[in-house]
Formats: sequence, structure tokens, C-alpha cells
Amino acid sequence: MASHGVRPTIDLQAGTQVLGQHLPRVLSFRGQTIEELGWSRPSDRTLLVPMRGTFGGNTEEYLLRLDFLAGSDWPPSARFVNPATLDYAGLAEQHHLPQLTSPEVHVHPAYQNPSGQKIQLVCCSAVFEYYDVNHGGEDTTLWRTGDTFNHTLVAIERAFRNHYSGRFDRHAG
Repeated sequence: MASHGVRPTIDLQAGTQVLGQHLPRVLSFRGQTIEELGWSRPSDRTLLVPMRGTFGGNTEEYLLRLDFLAGSDWPPSARFVNPATLDYAGLAEQHHLPQLTSPEVHVHPAYQNPSGQKIQLVCCSAVFEYYDVNHGGEDTTLWRTGDTFNHTLVAIERAFRNHYSGRFDRHAG
């Protein structure tokens, strides 16, 4: 089980196993195939999930990238990416990020991690980076070993429904 104040250890082989084990369970739970959902799996550790938000009558599309970097004690890494590159190159691409500001999920385009780097942070206890930056919080929200990445998706989908306020503006600098 994840814990506040404990940084996760990267174990790519375990991450590959977790995605391989959890993907069929999540697809079964959702009652659809990977193709029907519009998801894609560009590597044995990566899942791309289209998401959308509606604000002010405008619906906008986003691409969430889940990377499975550790065993089942930790959630997947999650970040919104440029759909052309499948990556996020910092503030110059912040317009590919949704503004989500729920009590459960908050998107930061540039958050300083413990080593001083600026990273995109999908601040949510169901996301790897939440623990990697030593985020504090309530123990009741911690990732549990039996959780699947569906927990991550449901939290972000809920934020899109109830706390979405459009896309981040293009960065001027």
C-alpha cells in the first residue's frame, strides 16, 4: 500500500506485469474493448486514454497517458500529453492540459519536484507522481494494493464532470 512520506521505487518489470494484469479486469468492469473505448497501448507499460471536458458549452478533447512504473503498491503515472508527440514538453504545451480543480484532482502544468525539476503534476492520490513529490494528505485517500488504474480514471473523469474549467491557455513565454 502507498504511504505519505514514502517515495515509490521504480520497477519497470513490475509495472509491465501490473498493466498486463489490470487491463483485462478494467475492460471487463467497463464492459467494453480497448478499441471501443478508444484507448491504445503503445508499449507494454503505457496506456493512452482519450478524455473530454465540457465548459461554457464547448467540449474539448485531451489525451491522458498512463505509465506503469512500479508494482501494484503504487498507482500509475498520469499526465496529459500532446496528442501528436504523446509527451508533455513543459509550459510550452500547457494548452494540452485541462484545468481540473477538484478536491480530489488538481492539474499543475509546472510543479517543482524534490529534485528541483518542473513536472506536470496530476495531483491525485491515485497517481504515481503524488507520492513521488512527497505530497501530504489524508490516509483515507491512499492508493491500496488491490486498486487498479480504473481508480485513477474514475477520479479524473469525476473531476472532468464536476470541476473542469476549460483548457490552460497557451504559454506566452
